[in-house]
Amino acid sequence: MHAGLLAGNAQAQTYTIKLGGAYIDPRATSGDLEGTITTGFSPAPVVPLSEGNRLEVRPQSTLVFSIERAIGDHWGVELFLGIPPTHDVKLRASEIVKAGAARAALVKASLGSDAFTNPAKASAAITAVGGTANYLSLRVADNVNHYDGTTVARVKQTAPTLFLNYKLLAVSSALRPYLGVGLNYTSFKISATQAGVDLYTDGPVRISSTDSIGLAFQAGVNYKLDKNWLLSAAWATAAVKNEFTIRTNSTEQNASYRFHPSVFTLTAGYQF
Repeated sequence: MHAGLLAGNAQAQTYTIKLGGAYIDPRATSGDLEGTITTGFSPAPVVPLSEGNRLEVRPQSTLVFSIERAIGDHWGVELFLGIPPTHDVKLRASEIVKAGAARAALVKASLGSDAFTNPAKASAAITAVGGTANYLSLRVADNVNHYDGTTVARVKQTAPTLFLNYKLLAVSSALRPYLGVGLNYTSFKISATQAGVDLYTDGPVRISSTDSIGLAFQAGVNYKLDKNWLLSAAWATAAVKNEFTIRTNSTEQNASYRFHPSVFTLTAGYQF
């Protein structure tokens, strides 16, 4: 009798609304930052940034919402939205930077902890490391390494996604797995933290980013509690790529992301 009631109400229940939580693992580390960086040394204020320095986006949780319109017993079109999460962005210094910082530590052990920040010690430090080029390289490495693993920026992402879903099993089943394919649009708003500003030592830090459009996929399962209410668990991903530029008063750096985030959701739904 219960199965018959579910089947009888299937055609009337055109819409499903879901509300719940999501854990977003971006799995996103940028390509190498390319461009210039400040030295803090007035005779040569800007130098090229060494290879291998990257930015890593950290996981975050948020609230999500979706609305789906049924197309028959097995198909549905779902718009997936959420409160835009703000992710921490950490600097991952290169091995070149770490090696330079280790050499800089030896110089500071000899000349003092301010060997690369005290103008009065610049001449002695340049002599100790074998020339101005080496001095600048170690000075920059010492500064950049100080921020390794530090949150230097935050990115707020807005990522509406439209899915075409296919539900397995009969409409009368309480448990219904589903698969979906669709299109994702992601917009990024990136801002530097105070640590990011301090890293560049060159006035305000301005970060611009392109948006992304890519394919999206999801797999999940609905469990119907009664004729209207259900619980749902799902995993989703999308092809996301963007380019960003970091500018200060005298420097510019460019890099890009290409990643496939994992989004795990647990929601409650209402059908009508």
